Amino acid sequence: MSEGRKSKPRVRPTRPIGLSQDGAPTKVNPLPEPHEDGWFIAAPMSNRLYQKSALGKPIDGGIVVSEEELMFCHWHRHLPLPEGWVDGRLEENPDFAHKVVAFDVVRNAGDKVVPVDGEWLRWARESHPSKSDPVASVRWARTGDELIISELFDWTREISAKGMMNEIAIVDDEMDVTMYRLSIINPTGNVKPASKDNHPMLGVEHLSRKFLRDDELDWINGISNPVTNLFDELNNRGLLVRPGFKYGCRWRVYSTPVDVDHAPWLMQMENESPKNWEGVCLSVRLAEGVNKGWVIALDRDGWNFLLISRHLPGR
Repeated sequence: MSEGRKSKPRVRPTRPIGLSQDGAPTKVNPLPEPHEDGWFIAAPMSNRLYQKSALGKPIDGGIVVSEEELMFCHWHRHLPLPEGWVDGRLEENPDFAHKVVAFDVVRNAGDKVVPVDGEWLRWARESHPSKSDPVASVRWARTGDELIISELFDWTREISAKGMMNEIAIVDDEMDVTMYRLSIINPTGNVKPASKDNHPMLGVEHLSRKFLRDDELDWINGISNPVTNLFDELNNRGLLVRPGFKYGCRWRVYSTPVDVDHAPWLMQMENESPKNWEGVCLSVRLAEGVNKGWVIALDRDGWNFLLISRHLPGR
């Protein structure tokens, strides 16, 4: 048997249906009532939920909560559920369980996450929607969901323009959640750009001669295609690229000569990027395991760079 780590595996939450007796009130809270915009919770319980935790939307006499907020209140605020309600939601939406688990994870970290017009907005734990603007827009997805990089880029650009962060919760088939943060970066370096006639930093020395890669030769010979166009962009930014085969990507991207410092980024082109979140998880975990950022390059009226990194909720 392996003599590896002695620590025990963490206990995985099961989120059962039914009120917990731990910290339960002496008087059972009333059932929520159906409402055209969700589920109605009356005062005085609604006052505590909204004022302290930013749960629900205030209306006359109480608040209206979404289905994910309702489940959060059931698990953490001793709110009973109508008989058969969960069964009904699962019949209507096979992804219901994954959605409410994602919401539970991002909110249970202490921050205030609020459904607003079909999206989740996040406030820091010391803030409140009535007093400040959100700091992040949060989405959720399942591991096998199709990954449309162009749509993620547009979303990131839109949210970044509002001064907020982009976060996404990925729910796997064990109901575990991995969080990612998306950002548009502007990578630059200190390497003197190569020219077609003078390129001492390109190629690799072996057998007393210089070996150039196909992408380097194509660029030197003036061949225009997406690869050489991106190569040219990175070169003009003072960056040096090396093969990324060992890391499952197109290039390692250096901001200094190779013998000065490690490459801060692993770069993939949009058309070569993963097709679902399982592929993203593998790429990001590998990159961050060697202290690098995983970047996707997209050509949108010029080259843009989307960084996807792991994010721990509540930090």
